Amino acid sequence: MTQGDEQRGNPGAPNGGTDLVADRDPRWLALVQERLTDWYREARRELPWRADRDPYRILVSELMLVQTTVTAVIPYFEKFLRRFPDVRALAAAEESEVVKAWEGLGYYRRARQLHAAARTIVHEHGGKIPDDPAAVRALPGVGRYIAGAILSFAFDRPEPIVEANSQRVLARLLAIKEDLKNASIRERIWRAAELLVPTPGAGTFNQALMELGALVCTPRQPGCLVCPASSLCKARQLGLQDSLPVMTAKPPPLAVTEACAIVVSASRVLIVQRGRGGLWEQFWEFPTIHLEGVDPAGRSFGAPVDLADGIERLTGISVQPGPSLKTLTYSVTNHRVKLIAHVARARAGTPKPGHGLVDARWVEPESLGDFTFSSAGRRLIAWIKQEPDRFFPGG
Repeated sequence: MTQGDEQRGNPGAPNGGTDLVADRDPRWLALVQERLTDWYREARRELPWRADRDPYRILVSELMLVQTTVTAVIPYFEKFLRRFPDVRALAAAEESEVVKAWEGLGYYRRARQLHAAARTIVHEHGGKIPDDPAAVRALPGVGRYIAGAILSFAFDRPEPIVEANSQRVLARLLAIKEDLKNASIRERIWRAAELLVPTPGAGTFNQALMELGALVCTPRQPGCLVCPASSLCKARQLGLQDSLPVMTAKPPPLAVTEACAIVVSASRVLIVQRGRGGLWEQFWEFPTIHLEGVDPAGRSFGAPVDLADGIERLTGISVQPGPSLKTLTYSVTNHRVKLIAHVARARAGTPKPGHGLVDARWVEPESLGDFTFSSAGRRLIAWIKQEPDRFFPGG
């Protein structure tokens, strides 16, 4: 992640709390609104979801942007909109189609929530995203932040927003010295955002608040010299702009070790599909077992097994594994996974899913791209395509 491309999150929602801006002179509030709005009109990035005020495009983009950078989202957003240009097209699709279109973006629960929200919009709201706050917040996957984005960006309703960028801007403007991960402090931030949002012009101001955090009021070395609100910023006045906001560091990731087998027979590869519930639900993968550490994906059999035994329990196929040929590392949720990949030759058996799986089948290597895999699985598929002789000698 680079400065100016901060990941969005949902820091929380208010439940009362101390009023942070009530003691501000009304002129201060007006100046913050005016300066940020004027700056945004000149400095904003041209992003594809800003082309209009279509609430469907806003809903899609905001769900994509949760915990993902703007740079990463743009190509996925454009591809997704080509595939599902409106809410009715999305609602009519199968969930598997939606997840496949989302493939590579991560946090796949968002794709399922977006699909469910589209179906709710079609079935309960006649295919139109409502502009009623309660109805928007009732949509699957839509919390207070995304509801505020839809309502203010699309309908100019004076709803506040708080995500990673705007939270940081507010913390510095008001010199909040407490830990922003504290629930009561998050509540106060939301209250501040609520008091600052203007009527009319809510959508423009909210986007300006986020854009300022993305481009100027960055996590490190904020650009105070070019900030339109620098003279209004309490952190700047106190010389605290580099030390605020305060946030507790994340704990280190939990280590996980797994092994998988790329099982081949003649010119085919064995793949399996995970069931619903848990990590990687309904994704396809090469048969994988848990070896060490925590078990985020439910791949443990309760007692250690070797790779050959684990593959047979998972798929019904007896295999002869070869030595490990490749090791991948990747992150998922709060885990750091080491995946050791082997090539294995099938010996006997008919594919039959077991232990958390709902399907097991032989497929042609060229058709692997038709199935939804995790990022690690796609890296292994690329390896198979790059070095086919390693898997299918003489083939």
